[in-house]
Amino acid sequence: MAGAIAPNKRLCERYPEAGGEDYIFMPQHPDRATAARIFARQFNALLEETGLKTDPVLRTERSIYSLRHTAICMRIILSHDQVNIFNLAKNAGTSVEQIERFYAKNLPLSAEMAKNLQSFGEQ
Repeated sequence: MAGAIAPNKRLCERYPEAGGEDYIFMPQHPDRATAARIFARQFNALLEETGLKTDPVLRTERSIYSLRHTAICMRIILSHDQVNIFNLAKNAGTSVEQIERFYAKNLPLSAEMAKNLQSFGEQ
C-alpha cells in the first residue's frame, strides 16, 4: 500500500543489513514473544500519555490488538465497500464471520455497501 512505502524505506535505512525475511520491528530481538511484550508496553504507554487508552464511543480499552481492528475496518471503509471481504479475511488470517462479528459490526451501512449487496459485480 502506498502509505507503507516511506516508513518501510526508513526501516530499511535503519537496518541496512536486514534481509527480506527479517522482522520489521525490533529485528535485534530473536525472542519474538519478548519483542511483542516490549512493543505492547510501549504502545500502552503511548496510549496513556496521549489520553487515548479508552475509546470514547465504545467505552473499551485500546491495546496493540486495536491496530488490527483499525486496519481491517479502515480497509473496508476506505475501499468504499469495494474490498473483497473473503480476500481481506484470508489476508488477515481470520474468517468472514469474524470480520462481520467483531470488526465490522459497528460500521454504518453505507450507500456503497447497500448498492454492492444488490449487485453481482461489474460486467
